[in-house]
Amino acid sequence: MTLQEGRVDPAPRWLRAWRAEGLRLRSLRSQWALIVIAVAGALALGVGQIVALPSDAAPARVVRAAVSGAEVSPFFLGLGAALFAASDLSSRQFALTLLQMNHRALVFAAKVAVLVVTGLVTGFGAIALMTPFAVSRGGSFSGPLLLDWLVLPALHLAFVLLGAAIGMIARSLVAAVFVYLAVVWALPLVVAIAGIWAPALSGPVLQFAPVTLTAAMLEPATRLTAVLRFAALDVALLSFGFLRVNRWTLR
Repeated sequence: MTLQEGRVDPAPRWLRAWRAEGLRLRSLRSQWALIVIAVAGALALGVGQIVALPSDAAPARVVRAAVSGAEVSPFFLGLGAALFAASDLSSRQFALTLLQMNHRALVFAAKVAVLVVTGLVTGFGAIALMTPFAVSRGGSFSGPLLLDWLVLPALHLAFVLLGAAIGMIARSLVAAVFVYLAVVWALPLVVAIAGIWAPALSGPVLQFAPVTLTAAMLEPATRLTAVLRFAALDVALLSFGFLRVNRWTLR
């Protein structure tokens, strides 16, 4: 598509949206604080688990201990993503952004893309920092162990997409925090209690709870199913989130 055909090339507008969202993310101290907490949590738990292993631990056990921080770090990145996605709509900053971009889906696509990059960078960064400790205890990147290493950035990615979707759906900072906490922490507990009276309903719901999916992704036997379910959950919520953004009334 070219300007000669009488249409506007979307690439420059996309690049402007990408740069604007990247600058906005880097300017928020709360985002930096959550990123630091996430990476520090992944390192602290991973190193602690490696140190606690016996000296003759198998390489697979060492690697799984190294990525055990995936039980902690994705939560903080998802919370940051929820706050970042909801901040524009909560503060009406989105109305000012639209005066420049005039494309709601484009702005939030750029926002989600920035969050995706952040999730992957922090995930692979934590792995890079963890590698010396794991290798010194016999861990490696060979064969199927590579998939174990990739669990950490994969969960970072899954949670930032989940948080971004919740932020777009809630459209309020306070609501985004409460909904995110409810989905990640309260939902499994409520469903488990409800399962006492309706076990047939609680089982399928728990299979899509982020906490359940996180535990399943850390186990090789259930990893593929968990990845597919987490992807389905993120796609469904993101689709609904974009629909909510497109229906948002500027005031």
